[in-house]
Amino acid sequence: MTGKICKCGAKISRKIPGTNKKTKQTRKRCYNCSPARSSHSPQPQEHISERKRRKLALVKMLGGRCTVCGYKKSVTALSLHHKDPKTKSFDISHNGNLMRDWDRVLKEAQKCELLCLNCHAEYHNGK
Repeated sequence: MTGKICKCGAKISRKIPGTNKKTKQTRKRCYNCSPARSSHSPQPQEHISERKRRKLALVKMLGGRCTVCGYKKSVTALSLHHKDPKTKSFDISHNGNLMRDWDRVLKEAQKCELLCLNCHAEYHNGK
């Protein structure tokens, strides 16, 4: 028996990535294409680098530093904050939204400003 093939062309494995366990359920997609990946399954390296590349491009597009304090040491410590929440279509950094259609992500990022995590938290705490 050859096994099932995912829409991306990869073999659909019953083995849970990063473990020696097999899932009891029948899968319709491989772990890379599955929308509900479990938290213990590792991210494929190509997806990680693409996310990082996209975030870096957005950070550069928005000036590369926090608009409040000027922080610029770590890209992971910078977040995109919507200037006007009423115009927000989706949250860029949650639930894989950064991997949506690039034109939609760029359009949404233009509604944002770059804040470091500290300034972002202070803003939302009303300071």
